[in-house]
Amino acid sequence: MTKIFALLVAMPTMVLSLVTSAAVAAEWRNHAAPFNFRFGNEIDSHQQTRQARDGSLFGFFYVRLTGVVTRDKYAVASHVDCNAFPDCTTGWTLSGKPASGTYLYEAGHDHQVFLVARPDIPQPGAHAHFHWLSQLKYNQAVPGYLLELRAVDRFCFIHHGAEGATPDRTCRENGGVNVDQGIDIATHLNIVTSPPPGF
Repeated sequence: MTKIFALLVAMPTMVLSLVTSAAVAAEWRNHAAPFNFRFGNEIDSHQQTRQARDGSLFGFFYVRLTGVVTRDKYAVASHVDCNAFPDCTTGWTLSGKPASGTYLYEAGHDHQVFLVARPDIPQPGAHAHFHWLSQLKYNQAVPGYLLELRAVDRFCFIHHGAEGATPDRTCRENGGVNVDQGIDIATHLNIVTSPPPGF
């Protein structure tokens, strides 16, 4: 009984400590330890992640708010180089599992699309974004991570062209994706489990 009481008394302090350390780590610190994992490509300008002993990742994905609020009341946000813009803020927490994916194609300004074996998609979870390590190779399997994103707030994510967003249009009319707090599979979805016909 004494052990249970001691645990109940200590629990709020432990939770507060975890929340405080997560909040501090969420600030952009240009990959300062312990969030010093790097993919070795452009994503490193707006992510900070730590790698666990089992190879999995936990970290943060950053955006910059443009100051525009859409007609449907979403603040417009986009990825930027957070070293150039000190007002980056956390858009998502991310968790990742090691995987490999085959780079299939890229359509316009959307994310590159990867073929991933269905059994390699972690369950349970919502790992809908594959990001590669180092350099990308067309039509070849490359190592990387399947990422699960959890939005920390609501915003309108515009991957390219956020500077053209206007308050008289909705997020969608501005070319964005409405993001609400919680699991997000829409903004960075870039995996398929079957190759396109003729590929």
